[in-house]
Amino acid sequence: MRTSSSMTVQAIASWSRRDLLLSIAVPAFSFGGTGVGILLEELGYIEDAGLFYWGCLIGAFLLAYLAWGKPRKDIVSLLAPLYAVIIFLTAMEITPNIILQLLFAASLTILVVRLNIRFSSPPVKEQGEDPMEKYLYDYIHRITPFFRSIDRDTAHEIASAVLSYKFELYPNAIEGADTAASRLTGEGAVAAVRKALTIIRDRAVKLEQSAVKGYSALSFSPDEEQYLAIIIPADQIENRESFTLDNALVLAYAVAYLCSPDDGQMLDEHQNFVIQILSSYKEQMGF
Repeated sequence: MRTSSSMTVQAIASWSRRDLLLSIAVPAFSFGGTGVGILLEELGYIEDAGLFYWGCLIGAFLLAYLAWGKPRKDIVSLLAPLYAVIIFLTAMEITPNIILQLLFAASLTILVVRLNIRFSSPPVKEQGEDPMEKYLYDYIHRITPFFRSIDRDTAHEIASAVLSYKFELYPNAIEGADTAASRLTGEGAVAAVRKALTIIRDRAVKLEQSAVKGYSALSFSPDEEQYLAIIIPADQIENRESFTLDNALVLAYAVAYLCSPDDGQMLDEHQNFVIQILSSYKEQMGF
C-alpha cells in the first residue's frame, strides 16, 4: 500500500514543463496584476487600483487551463473563471478592491498547489481482486517519477503501438513504435522505453512477415531492470526473447497509461492483455 507522502512525491515528480510554467504564471498574474494596478494608480493612469482586476481574471483562466490538462479533473479549479467573472464583473453587491484581489489571488495559489499535489497522478486503483492487477498498479506508481519528461503526443504513439500490437494490427504497431521512438531522446528511463518500443516493433515486423519465431535481438540491461515489471531469477526464464518482449509490452503500456490521459479509457478497457502477461509469471514472482 502506498503512503500519502510517497504519492505526493510522485505527483510532484511527474509535473511537466507546461504544468510548471502555468503553476508559476497563475500567482504571477494574480498578484502581479494587483501590483500593476497599484503602480498605475500611483502614476495617475487609473483612478482606483481596486478596479484593475484583470490579473486575477487571467490567473483564473490559466488555472482552469492547467486543471484541464491534468490526468484527473478538479471541478473547483475548472470553475475558477466562472468564480472570477461572478466576483469581479457581475456581483452588484461587491465592489472590487485591493483586499479582494489579494484574497482571490491567494485562493488561486492554494488551488494551484492542491491541483499539482492531488490531481497530477492518473486515477490508479489501489487494490484489485486479482493480485496481479494490484501488482500492475503498484508498478505504475513505482515508475511514475522516471517518466515525467514524456509528452502526451509521444505517449499517445506509445499507446497506439501497444494497442495495435494487441489487436494484431502490426503495420500500425510498427508505425506507432517508430514515431514514438524517434521522439524519445535521452538516456536512463527514456532510453529503456525507446528500447522497449524497438523490441515491440521488431516482433511486429516478424509477425507481419509470418515469422512467428522471430524476436528482437535487443534485451534490457541490468541497469534497466529498475524500470521493468517482471523480475525473476535467470534460471526460471524459459524463453529469454519472449520474456524480454513481455517486459517491453508492460513497460510501454505503463508509460502510455501514465503520460497519455486521452488514451486512459482505452488502456483500461484492454488492461487484461497486460494482466495476462503478468499472470504468466505469477509463480516465479512469488504470488
